[in-house]
Amino acid sequence: MNYFLTEEQEMIKELAAKIADEKIAPIAIEYDHEGKFPHDIVKYLAQSDLCGVYIEEKYGGLGGGVFEMALVVEELSRACGGIALAFAGTGLGTYPIILFGNEEQKQKYLPDIAAGKHLAAFALTEHDAGTNTTQEVMLQGFAQLLHWMGMSMF
Repeated sequence: MNYFLTEEQEMIKELAAKIADEKIAPIAIEYDHEGKFPHDIVKYLAQSDLCGVYIEEKYGGLGGGVFEMALVVEELSRACGGIALAFAGTGLGTYPIILFGNEEQKQKYLPDIAAGKHLAAFALTEHDAGTNTTQEVMLQGFAQLLHWMGMSMF
């Protein structure tokens, strides 16, 4: 599919495709069957500078964003969805730092994530399972609003 990619985005996509074909596809079934975390692939992604594709240059990344990360995930997923998730999951854990972290937090965590030295994660607890984070925040906000107004949801 032609996304009208920039030259840099096309290079990112091609590099991710090459890694998927040469490094991930040959080992994907083994990793799936054994439930192994792909430390060696993450290391290779780091050496290829893809771990920081969505992180600003001033923190050691390539300066892209969500779209560039999606290009990498799409290509890696062709070879193995589970291994692609190891990459994408770090992005999910990193984006709250990018969007809401203060400068000290960004300087502390983003360079090591961009370099592949550290992974990030997103944790969510589920009281009765099936938590929808957006819905929970909206409901909690609505309940707080009603409380401020002297009302109750129940």
